[in-house]
Amino acid sequence: MAEDAETINFIVKDKSFEKFAMMMILGTTGDAMDTKMNFFFTFWGLNLLTKKFKPKVAGMPTPMKGMGAKIFLKRMKKFGIEDPWAMIKEAVDNGNMKLYPCQMTMELMGIKREDLLDWVEDPVGAASFLEMSNGGRIVSL
Repeated sequence: MAEDAETINFIVKDKSFEKFAMMMILGTTGDAMDTKMNFFFTFWGLNLLTKKFKPKVAGMPTPMKGMGAKIFLKRMKKFGIEDPWAMIKEAVDNGNMKLYPCQMTMELMGIKREDLLDWVEDPVGAASFLEMSNGGRIVSL
């Protein structure tokens, strides 16, 4: 993609398996297209970046939510997606996908930097995210 191309900025505010899958597909596809993307994780979406996160499907009865995610992960393997987090990390390592935790949400929820995946960006506030998004598109997931 051209150097002056617009960055796509995503706001992730939900921790459901569906939001995780959308983030993974959009981020890794953008990486393959050499598109720069920033993902801002706020409110419950911040949980996606924690080391202990286990995805759950949103629209299922509570006892089945974890099982629903396992079924989707199994289906993803049939499409060649063995480890979604490894694909995301590769896009991050390539420099096309940046994952920003919300500083204020971290403070509100008592989440510390060491609770987050090692390869996410340093936390930023909402104003910083909006500044870095200036001139680009913003999409809410």
